[in-house]
Amino acid sequence: MQKLFLSKWYTRTIGLFFVLVFLSLISDYLTFGFRAETMHKIFHIVLGIFIVYYGWNNQHWHKYFPVINGLFFSYVALFGWIFPDFANLDTFNRVDTILHSIVGLSGLVIAFIDRK
Repeated sequence: MQKLFLSKWYTRTIGLFFVLVFLSLISDYLTFGFRAETMHKIFHIVLGIFIVYYGWNNQHWHKYFPVINGLFFSYVALFGWIFPDFANLDTFNRVDTILHSIVGLSGLVIAFIDRK
């Protein structure tokens, strides 16, 4: 298998999915207006743009992004599991906690597999 193959595709996939949060942002903003969830979605979109722009063909990103992203989103997910619906923020609701868990744990697993 090509070196960092899974890490490269994890980086690209996460970047694209984070950019696609834009569609959810538009729908959410039209329904509820500006709120804390708006900033959560903007964070994902901005992060996705950086990932796609800087990490698409950058082996340094492919090497470190799955670990860093995996640790960060695993922490966010763990916080969501320990404190469900914290401060009534959508970021820590059940669905977002599951999504954060998938993004975080898959990043850590892929980083581990690609290092062998």
